[in-house]
Amino acid sequence: SFYILFNLKIQTRAEGNVHSTVMRVGVARALRRLSVVKGHFPKLVDCAHFHYEHVDFSSLESDASWTSGSAKDLVFLVQVSCQGKTWMVRRSYEEFRTLDAHLHQCIYDRRYSQLLALPALCEIGDRIFTPLLSEYLNRLSMIVDNKMNCGPVLSWMEIDNHGNRFQLKEEASLNVPAIAAARVIKRYTAQANDEISIEVGDILSVIDMPPKEDTTWWRGKHGFQVGFFPSECVELINEKRPQSVNAPVSKQALCHPLLVVSKKHGKLMGFLRTFMKSRPTKQKLKQRGILKERVFGCDLGEHLLNSGQDVPQVLTSCSEFIEKYGVVDGIYRHSGVSSNIQKLRHEFDSENVPDLTKDVYMQDIHCVGSLCKLYFRELPNPLLTYQLYDKFAECMGEMTEEERMMKVHDVIQQLPPPHYRTLEYLIKHLARLATCSGETNMHIKNLAIVWAPNLLRSKEIEVAGLNGADPFKEVRIQSVVVEFLLSNVEVLFSDSFTSVGRFSAGMLIDLGCCLCRQCTMFSCLVN
Repeated sequence: SFYILFNLKIQTRAEGNVHSTVMRVGVARALRRLSVVKGHFPKLVDCAHFHYEHVDFSSLESDASWTSGSAKDLVFLVQVSCQGKTWMVRRSYEEFRTLDAHLHQCIYDRRYSQLLALPALCEIGDRIFTPLLSEYLNRLSMIVDNKMNCGPVLSWMEIDNHGNRFQLKEEASLNVPAIAAARVIKRYTAQANDEISIEVGDILSVIDMPPKEDTTWWRGKHGFQVGFFPSECVELINEKRPQSVNAPVSKQALCHPLLVVSKKHGKLMGFLRTFMKSRPTKQKLKQRGILKERVFGCDLGEHLLNSGQDVPQVLTSCSEFIEKYGVVDGIYRHSGVSSNIQKLRHEFDSENVPDLTKDVYMQDIHCVGSLCKLYFRELPNPLLTYQLYDKFAECMGEMTEEERMMKVHDVIQQLPPPHYRTLEYLIKHLARLATCSGETNMHIKNLAIVWAPNLLRSKEIEVAGLNGADPFKEVRIQSVVVEFLLSNVEVLFSDSFTSVGRFSAGMLIDLGCCLCRQCTMFSCLVN
């Protein structure tokens, strides 16, 4: 048998631009089989869907190897290197297809990524299987950037948003890491189901060692058994006991009723102490699907995928209401009553669709407009995204109107699909509202001014802050970008529009041609 070896190296600058890419493809006789320790990492399809608020690692390398054979029988060994550490993950072809689905649901529009949709196994033959993935990985290496905040996508590589490897540990006590090693100096026979029997000379792994004033019971592992044992029966190996463990218990403390209860239920107290200290973080709860963000303040892509909606319900409900009842003076400029806004927010956060035609809201039309702006203002990643802020700002520089149109169109195509769909819906709604400026006094420029800060923001500027005239410059950039979108909505969101580097005849690849070329490539490699 032989291996098809892929060396995929990706390095990105902090702002997400690809710095260098290396792709080597070769064929070699297998001198040894790659070994990988099967961990407890869940299948990609079983991972809860969540998005990181930011991604801050800038270098990633991966190698993929597999033996020849039937496509459905192959297991891909993908070597991932990041932050100076290397590990191996096992992935099947179907998991590659799941990765592709997440990439194009949350991060890239396929028109921008130009990644060929990986066909089902029944549609391809074994001979063109490996070249297909070769071309896929090669293209992916060209476009990867720090927009890749989708949890399942990073989970595919067993990596977190800081570039560290993470694995979900089993909840069983057997997998709790030891904090010390101990030698048994006194025999003990288990008296209860949660205890372990130990003999003199046995070596134990201690996993819980509470202070002596709390309990005299420790918890540890002996072989494949986990349980409690008296701390007086062991001595630590090459370690000094903590002072809290060595300290004798005073007579006064022993007489204290609270400590007597603690001694009486020592094992339980020790276990509860460990449990409280091992409380999972919010991010881990999201990874496991236990915690889900509410509507307001939740990542847009995460919310839409979990809710099964194309655009947020908040946007559709508010825009339909405003177009029907809200064509009034100063819509989106005037603020509504704060208590009404909070009531509506609570309804949406509770996954209910409120009745906006109630008298309390009909008498306060502006609370609906304020709520809609609030939703976009609280997105962790703005609608036009932190990652594309500089590109949008560059589009407003000195250039012809035609060049600006092409550049802006090119940038909005780089938006994640959930952001693109939502932006198109919102901008078309605002453009329709602008045609009623005679009644609302809200023409395109005014709408752009009140909406821009909610849609386009810079992460660097938010962190560093602005002084002097800089805030006014920032607001101007934001409003000019949104005004341009409103003024050219029909052209920018047209499927027939052709921009630089997009939709040209040589860029869109036909499936049949691609597979034919890959088959030829495979034959050349083998020969």
